[in-house]
Amino acid sequence: MQLLLLAVGPALLFTVPAAEDLVIPSSLDTLLGTWYILRWVGTIPIPRQKRREPLLPFSFVQNYNGKLEFRMYIRKPSGCHLFKLPFTEEADPGSFLTWWRHLIHIWLLTPRTYGVAFFSDKINNQWITMVMLFGRTLDDHPMALELFESLLEEKGLNTREIVVPPHVDACEVTRAP
Repeated sequence: MQLLLLAVGPALLFTVPAAEDLVIPSSLDTLLGTWYILRWVGTIPIPRQKRREPLLPFSFVQNYNGKLEFRMYIRKPSGCHLFKLPFTEEADPGSFLTWWRHLIHIWLLTPRTYGVAFFSDKINNQWITMVMLFGRTLDDHPMALELFESLLEEKGLNTREIVVPPHVDACEVTRAP
């Protein structure tokens, strides 16, 4: 949360009186359930045409180990495949470590039905930065969008590169033979 407040807070202090209430760190309990990716920006090497492909909702669940787990069906030519990524909650509120040892920061925004995830780390000797705005519904909210764009600017990401993905509700799940 401190990172996000450092990134977003100064820009918002002049426009919104209670900036400290706009962003709170997430936790296992606040993230459980279904979410939709509303916007994202990143330096990840994904071809332009792939960036515009429809996305399915994702969910956070508590797995059999009691840990937070990100789950999303990924569409591939062979069908849909379930992607699972367990997170370990770190001591710093809103920070989660993946089994790949990547740190992901997740905060809830105002209103609390929106969140933002931030990742920046080296993968295959290349720095990758990603920021994602997600919500409980597909509806946009002006305050959530403003906070998201402020974070992008503070992290040096281009707001003209924001991807607004189309959405689908379901796809055919591939079954193992």
